Amino acid sequence: MAACHAALPELLAGLAVACTQLAVAADDALRLQLFAEELFINTVDHGFSGKTGAPVRLSLSRAADGLRLHYSDAAPPFDPLAASLPEAPGNNVGGLGLSLLRGMSRELHYRREAGRNLVELLL
Repeated sequence: MAACHAALPELLAGLAVACTQLAVAADDALRLQLFAEELFINTVDHGFSGKTGAPVRLSLSRAADGLRLHYSDAAPPFDPLAASLPEAPGNNVGGLGLSLLRGMSRELHYRREAGRNLVELLL
């Protein structure tokens, strides 16, 4: 779906369907929605400066080691593992979503491939 704020409900609804199909526990489904929303909003707001951008792709799979959320976008390169985090919450705006992604996932991987940012989270 297109990277625009108006597409967020559709993205989350699709993820909810995938969670139901994979029999994902309710608390894990909420965490996955939080991850997806954070990645998507960052793509729109920071990657495309609030303008509609190229489509994002989101998929969910169950693996032997847990649930894997795959997210990709065609925004400029951005590695959430290499980005610095704010030192203290204080009045700083931003960076808290990166802390959330890093802290609430068991694994977080990033790569750039064929002009797309690819992020994979293991829950």
